[in-house]
Amino acid sequence: MIAIVDDDKEIADAIGDWVQMLSVKSTVHYSAEELLAKLQGCSFIEGCQYTAAILDINLPGINGLELGRQLRVWFPDLIIVMVTALRIEEINNLGVLPKDARLLRKPYDLDELEKILF
Repeated sequence: MIAIVDDDKEIADAIGDWVQMLSVKSTVHYSAEELLAKLQGCSFIEGCQYTAAILDINLPGINGLELGRQLRVWFPDLIIVMVTALRIEEINNLGVLPKDARLLRKPYDLDELEKILF
């Protein structure tokens, strides 16, 4: 299952639809806090077995970098893809990429994203 977090509803939903077309389950969230609340409220038996996360870096509240670092602690083998339209300097001002995370610049190529995820 893939977690998708982007505060742009259209982008988040479009990526969710794309993942579904690949016959992969996903959950779509519009904030880091929303995904964290889901994770705190579920058990692995209930379906929180994520294999990957696609995270927008520039989220309000908890940004995608912070979220990614927390997910890395909870899920050491999780594939983390950080997506952004920010410049490198702006990303560096927000924090550090999670260990082993991949960075894709918006607009990104879905074929490239697919190669990373699968």
